[in-house]
Amino acid sequence: MAGSDVRITEVEVIILDNGIEYGSRLPDGEMAGPRHTCLVRVGTDAGLDGYADVDSHPWVVRSIVEAASHIPEFCTGLREAVLGQSIWDRTALWQRMYEFSWYHGRRGPVLHAMSGIDLAVWDLCGRLTDQPVHELLGGRRRDRITAYASTLFRPTPAEMRQAARSYLNRGFRAIKFGWGPYGQDPALDHRLLAAAREEVGPDVRLMVDGHLEGDLDTIARNLDGLAELDPYWVEEPLRADRPADLARLGRSTSVRIASGEQLSGQTEFDELLADDGVGVIQPDLSRCGGFTAFQSIATAALAKGRMVVPHAWTSPLLTAATLQAAAWLPDPVMLEFNVSSAPVSRDLAPSLAMVDGQIVVPDTPGLGVTIDLDVVDKYRVS
Repeated sequence: MAGSDVRITEVEVIILDNGIEYGSRLPDGEMAGPRHTCLVRVGTDAGLDGYADVDSHPWVVRSIVEAASHIPEFCTGLREAVLGQSIWDRTALWQRMYEFSWYHGRRGPVLHAMSGIDLAVWDLCGRLTDQPVHELLGGRRRDRITAYASTLFRPTPAEMRQAARSYLNRGFRAIKFGWGPYGQDPALDHRLLAAAREEVGPDVRLMVDGHLEGDLDTIARNLDGLAELDPYWVEEPLRADRPADLARLGRSTSVRIASGEQLSGQTEFDELLADDGVGVIQPDLSRCGGFTAFQSIATAALAKGRMVVPHAWTSPLLTAATLQAAAWLPDPVMLEFNVSSAPVSRDLAPSLAMVDGQIVVPDTPGLGVTIDLDVVDKYRVS
């Protein structure tokens, strides 16, 4: 199909419900993520569909995709913008969606919805040309990516040690603990992270994620208190819409600051990159604008000497997309790996193979995984 024109015939937002409330404890001790999953399906006249997992509010994304025309060609739904368009010029397709969103805003959930369509289109282009997405991006620079287990803080040091040991036993050599009881009591934060560090030893990377309370000076002191435990980074100790304050923290503390998962589009990342205080940039492919935007965002960040580690937390479908991007990045990176055992989080697409703590980059076409339509049918509610 590489030599023929392929056009978009349908865009659909599918909402899945696993029936488990956010934050519920699962049988294996993990905590459940969001109850609902937002999928975007792009249909083509080639008879092939592309899918993407969008880490956003499902019903908001649906409204943005399905909205009727308000002012033709610059204030309309994204479905109207892409129907009938060719999939091959992905940049032109992205710009068309951006233009059609001019009047009602081109940040936040509009970019999330654009991301889903963009990811699905790149998957389609890869499968129709029999190429992995990393080849479409410019080529694979590595065939394995170090994975880090992404999980929540446990409430006690004993449970932190038990959790850390379980991830080591599964082959992980990097772990990120976030949220849960973290951020409410600096002394408890230190005890919990210390327990994990004692369990894993000095050679395993530990990351920390979650907002902290207090003014900037207080937060900086609290972060310095964690420094002796050697966190590889501390992720978003402040909300992402405070880039100047995040940068100030990065300059005034001895720990590396990470941010970016909640940002959308080049403009917001330019704001984050304006100051060198944030050392780790974390675009989420399902929020930043998809592969098309990620390329320019990553290139700008790398040019400024920042580390780029994409965020990915929902399902194996988003993990697979992120793996393709990570394989293309020129510098060694890590891949966030959601260890939740909740339905959909594990079952939506086949698990990626991990060998010695690294995820193998598939050389199969598109995203390298195939969505399980039986799982979609089982959990679909809308």
